[in-house]
Amino acid sequence: MAEPDWRPRIGAVLDAVARFALSPLAGRSLWVNDVHRADAGHRFIYACRVTEPRRVLIGWDYGARGIWWVLTKEAKEAPASPGHWSGTPLSRWYDRPRPWSDRLSGELLDDLQAWNDACAADGADAPALQERGRELAIQVQDELGTDGWEVLYQIDGQMFRVHPPGSWPVESWKQELLGYHSRSPAE
Repeated sequence: MAEPDWRPRIGAVLDAVARFALSPLAGRSLWVNDVHRADAGHRFIYACRVTEPRRVLIGWDYGARGIWWVLTKEAKEAPASPGHWSGTPLSRWYDRPRPWSDRLSGELLDDLQAWNDACAADGADAPALQERGRELAIQVQDELGTDGWEVLYQIDGQMFRVHPPGSWPVESWKQELLGYHSRSPAE
């Protein structure tokens, strides 16, 4: 049986994703629309599969916030549909709610941002920052809860999961934990 095409429901995309992400439908999946922001200030819509469990990674990058969604195997492997432009311009950055503000406290989001910024600083103390990343991952897990949420973080060459506890080598965690296919060096 073919999955339903939810692409026509542009106006409710973000609400549908948020409702499903918070729903108690463990082990089930649903086709929903995802929204990506384009340089021209319009929304680009395509279908992706959302599957339990929901995973986040506490990790730093230049100019980032310190917390990342981890795509499920299905979402990563699903081809993006051609989509279309909605023609609706995006709101200004200061009109938009802060990412994760519907799930995490402002104080924790500030701590994640400060940690992310500290990781990019010259002369950063890597072991201390990795330990702080572990502490923040535990706080994120506490605020998200354990029902359907997994929070990951990295220390040295290992990727760790807060709950249920687990660890994987950095080189292979995507294949072992998430089921992603290995990529050849040419990809």
